[in-house]
Amino acid sequence: MANHRRSLEKESYWRRQLEGQAASGLSIRQYCRDQEFSEPSFYVWRRELAKRDKEIASRSTRPTGLMAVDVIPSAGEVNLEIEVADGVVIRLREGASAETLARVLAVACAQGSDQVKSC
Repeated sequence: MANHRRSLEKESYWRRQLEGQAASGLSIRQYCRDQEFSEPSFYVWRRELAKRDKEIASRSTRPTGLMAVDVIPSAGEVNLEIEVADGVVIRLREGASAETLARVLAVACAQGSDQVKSC
């Protein structure tokens, strides 16, 4: 817990520094000199915070093409299995219509093709 708290404190500190530099009108070099921290540290934290923000944004994206489905136990032969993010598995039997398959694939693809693990 101490490391997590320390990390949050550092993150908050560097977010304030990035905002302060942007608002100051000073170059990064001059701002770092005035604040008495190293320019490389500023760049490392700028990159790290951008990475964290991108990860948070990608986790919060939700598919927009949701459809109603029936969740039934897997009884009988499954002819198609699609595993998507978070361990969700979509199983279709042979009798599934082409329209149903198209709708299921549209929803799976809306989550991002990089998240479809296997078909």
